Amino acid sequence: MNWHFWTAVVAGLIAASVIDWLFAGVLFHDRYMRHPEVWRTPGSNTRGIVAAQVLTVPTVLGMIALLELLGARGFWPVLLVAALVWAIAAGPAVIVNGIFVKLDATVVAAHTTGWLVKLLAVAAIAAALL
Repeated sequence: MNWHFWTAVVAGLIAASVIDWLFAGVLFHDRYMRHPEVWRTPGSNTRGIVAAQVLTVPTVLGMIALLELLGARGFWPVLLVAALVWAIAAGPAVIVNGIFVKLDATVVAAHTTGWLVKLLAVAAIAAALL
């Protein structure tokens, strides 16, 4: 693994964090409290936010490593891999959570879309830097 890989990882982590903040924190923020009993702690949840950001590391590392292992090069092939990862894992997982956990539909839609955007952004960064 060379410096291009680690540069892509750092850039991917920054992009993923901003995307998570936008899709899971800003968009439809008022809709989270439609079912306040669902959330572990009302108000500020610094511990949960930190834990979620730590879990972004294997997502970004895994996506970039997968692209490397597959030898995916070029903009469209890496975006296709990212979309497939979303379609087989992240998208269905979030939607199923939305089916079984009492969450507002707009929150589920934002989180599902956020995962797609996050994976596509990391893949695009990898395409540009690897």
